[in-house]
Amino acid sequence: METDQKGSGQKKLMIGIIIALILIISVTLYFVYSGHQDNTDLTAQKSELDSTFKSLSDTLDVRSAELEQITDRNTKLDSTVSNKQAMIVAERGQIALILKKANMTKSELEEAKGRIVQYEASISELQKTVDELCAQNQQLTQSNSQLSDSLTSEKKTTSDLNEQNKGLSQKVVLGSLLQLKQVDVNGVKQRQNGKETTVRYAKAAESLRISFETGQNTVLSNGTLSLYVRIINPNGETISVVDQGSGTIQLAKSGTQVQYTKKADIDWNQTSKKVLVYWTQNISSPGIYHVEIYQSGYLIGQGQVKLD
Repeated sequence: METDQKGSGQKKLMIGIIIALILIISVTLYFVYSGHQDNTDLTAQKSELDSTFKSLSDTLDVRSAELEQITDRNTKLDSTVSNKQAMIVAERGQIALILKKANMTKSELEEAKGRIVQYEASISELQKTVDELCAQNQQLTQSNSQLSDSLTSEKKTTSDLNEQNKGLSQKVVLGSLLQLKQVDVNGVKQRQNGKETTVRYAKAAESLRISFETGQNTVLSNGTLSLYVRIINPNGETISVVDQGSGTIQLAKSGTQVQYTKKADIDWNQTSKKVLVYWTQNISSPGIYHVEIYQSGYLIGQGQVKLD
């Protein structure tokens, strides 16, 4: 009887121990499972944060590239914008350090979430700045285009006025030119009585006498009027003797330099004048001597004589 009671007590003790072990194992399994589940949730959340962070970082790179383009087209970025961009880059660095951890705690995960929210808000603000700068740049480009068009129009107007003034000046110059209807050229010599007579032989000619009438011209201002006489010998060469007053003039139309033989200065008062010009050098060769009269680089009259 006593033996049965003792066996029964041992049996109850074993059952109690088994039940206790079952409870311990169950609790342990529960915590292990719960911990595993928490780790799984943390891992999933971390993966989602990694994806969000990468997407936001790509967006930041795009915004930064846009800002660099705007900077290239304009002056340097405003210091406020530069500082803002630097702060966002710093935020990205801090988040990246947290997400580098292989095993994150729940508090670290929450911190990363908060920083990413702020990071996203900063990028949105940067996007707003980019849009504003783009709008300003577009407005500036439009203003510059309008200014360029205005300057082009003004230049065209100025060019037209210059052409008109040039045309008017040209008309004034042409209007001031004398119109020599006839230029007489003769070989002459003086007789013993002092009178002048024309000759037909080159050897007998002491000088060439060039005569013409200027005619009236009220456009040409009063004062000294210089006319340039060019004598061309039978060989087609301009007769030029420097110590006798020969020189060069520039032709108005072509701009080329030509020699002249003698300059004739006239005291001009807008009335017709008779002009006589004599030349004595290098006229001994027979042939045709051609004479041209120039005023301000324009040919205004010509004549010739043949000396046998």
